[in-house]
Amino acid sequence: MPFHGTVSELLEEILESGRSAEDVCADCPELLDQVREQLQKLSDVELQIESLFPLSQTAVRSDQHAAASGIADLPPIHDHEIQTILGRGGMGVVYQARHVKLNRIVAVKMLLAGSHAGRQQYLRFMREAEAVAALKHANIVQIYDFGEVSGQPYFTMEFVDGGSLAQKLAHSPLSARESAQLLTALAQAVGAAHRSGIIHRDLKPANILIAAGNTPKISDFGLARRIDVDDGLTQTGVLVGTPTYMAPEQMTGVSTAIGPAVDIFALGAVLYEMLTGHPPFRGESFSDVQRRVMREEPVPPSRINAKVPRDLETICLKCLEKESKKRYATADDLAADLERFLRHEPIRARPTGTAGRVMRWVRRNPLPTVLSVTAIVLIGLIISEGVQEWALAAGRRAEKSRLTARFESGVQLVQEGRFAEAKAILGKLGDGGHEDLRLRIDRTLAELELVEKLDAIGVDRAVAVSGSNEARRLNGIAANGYAAVFAQFGMNRTSGDPGSIAQRIKDSDIRHALVEALDDWSVCEADEVSRNSILEVIRHADSDAGTWHQRVRNPANWIARAELSQLAESAPTTSRNVHLLRAFGDRLAAAGLDSIAFRKRLQQDHADCYLTNLSLADALRDKDPAESIRFYQAALAIRPRAIPAWNNLAVALSGVGRTDEALFHFQHAKELDPQSVYVRYNLGLALSAAQQAEGAVTELQQAVALAPDFAPAYIALDKELIKARRYAEAEAVLRRGLDAVPLDDPNRTELRDLLRRCLQLQSSGD
Repeated sequence: MPFHGTVSELLEEILESGRSAEDVCADCPELLDQVREQLQKLSDVELQIESLFPLSQTAVRSDQHAAASGIADLPPIHDHEIQTILGRGGMGVVYQARHVKLNRIVAVKMLLAGSHAGRQQYLRFMREAEAVAALKHANIVQIYDFGEVSGQPYFTMEFVDGGSLAQKLAHSPLSARESAQLLTALAQAVGAAHRSGIIHRDLKPANILIAAGNTPKISDFGLARRIDVDDGLTQTGVLVGTPTYMAPEQMTGVSTAIGPAVDIFALGAVLYEMLTGHPPFRGESFSDVQRRVMREEPVPPSRINAKVPRDLETICLKCLEKESKKRYATADDLAADLERFLRHEPIRARPTGTAGRVMRWVRRNPLPTVLSVTAIVLIGLIISEGVQEWALAAGRRAEKSRLTARFESGVQLVQEGRFAEAKAILGKLGDGGHEDLRLRIDRTLAELELVEKLDAIGVDRAVAVSGSNEARRLNGIAANGYAAVFAQFGMNRTSGDPGSIAQRIKDSDIRHALVEALDDWSVCEADEVSRNSILEVIRHADSDAGTWHQRVRNPANWIARAELSQLAESAPTTSRNVHLLRAFGDRLAAAGLDSIAFRKRLQQDHADCYLTNLSLADALRDKDPAESIRFYQAALAIRPRAIPAWNNLAVALSGVGRTDEALFHFQHAKELDPQSVYVRYNLGLALSAAQQAEGAVTELQQAVALAPDFAPAYIALDKELIKARRYAEAEAVLRRGLDAVPLDDPNRTELRDLLRRCLQLQSSGD
């Protein structure tokens, strides 16, 4: 490829692309010495900066740092205290600084070359500041100020302290949903830039910063250019950008061929890396990467990461089309398709079929095609009828692929606990005449009914009971519920072949939800033989689980405090099996260890999960009821109709004296489920505390009627009746309670004491 640029342009290409001086100057060797000289000057500047601001140092006050390292040698920036270096790019250096008057942390960008900067570098720097200053978007780093000191231009901008997307990835994929959410925000930001007439031209994970709330922000517009203006800063033949994220037309070096589509290609490359852990095109050298970008198709992400949904893969590959006109027409169109995916709606993009892949090969391999034309024509005359059949079959395959993608979206909703939405998709999904797909849909719909029941069991065992330690009772109810549901899988507590039961679970499209329920059941089950049987099924059904999962499912480790502490430190809190992690938190608490720190880590990694917020709030409720309230509120924001969250929040509100709010939440929980004994019981206690005796008696009577063996309800009701001097009623209730409450219930002693007191008061006429 010819290079006829200036030394400055060649130098910029080396810095931006990472290619060697010899490689860039291959076609203009007479400039090699000059390029090397300029590189050495820049290296000297970098060494000076590194001596002043080592990359590993932490931010310190500028006056302290000046005394220690000679920071005064750098030009001072008006009203700013430079604290540390954040990073260096091809042409610029970015510092962390404090704006003294406003007392806020900012980022300051200056030209890396300093006095060595050429006119074009200076103009590019100015262009970056102007470009970003014109863009106002939540997902683009904002410019605050622009200035010049001692002849060196600088600009201050928003400080983002969450690192870059490249650091977040660290060569490991993100979940499909998080990837889609991040890229939606980025595509919307790029769309805003394009509408303002600006192309970024160097989108990559290193140029995407992560702010609070996992908010991505695009930075480094150093290579940006206006869509409708040729400012002459990029000469034809000079490549700008990062090769592994450059579109084919960007690889040609023809500036007139570069438009908004290059940013869409780069967004596709970023999405690909989020889904697979690496860019779509890699090579040992620049020429190798260039060849792959220009001639090869990317390996579909699902072949690298089987968890990638087909619709998201289709979106990604559409962005990576070689021909710019086949990509999304605009970044806004890309964002809209990603939003459809996130809402589990049909996307507009369509996967490339076999015929399309054949045509691509023909266009890139014209000579073999010409040599084969005659043979193909002759054979075609013979098999034309077969081709028609093939076309029909291809159409059926494409339709099946589309339906399967919709089916997988429904399955993903099941895994997220969004059962109503999953039913809406799966219940209306056609099968296109494919019997195997019909069987999968029907089986998943049937199993979805079971998963809903399992989810309700796991959630309900977290309901709080004021003034009573009912954890054992709740776990017993949950264990019986799990046993009843899993009996439909042929799994009884102590019978059945664990291997065959596990295989049926593994064959299910919603096996992850089933394994999670088994993990929760293993915590609730009090009978050791039954529990070991459950764990045996889990080990078979989740045989590919990591070492940590195997250790945490070993009962021998549940009572060893040192082992539990070590497991807590090494727990993979980002794991999708939240039920297992929640169960582990329960085991920490049962062993007398502090589970709150672990649950906080879990909630931070799954902030949008109902169960992580609820379990953390439950753990905090007795120790810090005020703090627990906000996590209950977060849980309710995720599941507005979750009765345990309404009930437990009301218990916490009662604990801090917010009685009116507590009563409101209890009443709402009762409206959602009038048959909840615990809600009735807690509401009765709250009404009693509020001096509403009649209401308290009514609710406690309902609690007793709903659960005749629930001793705390008898105790609370009798106390209320005795307080009202309704001794005959109290005696009748107490005798009924002693008949109904199990003999091993520790509350029987209090019931007997209350009966004696009631009889004494009744006989004394008090």
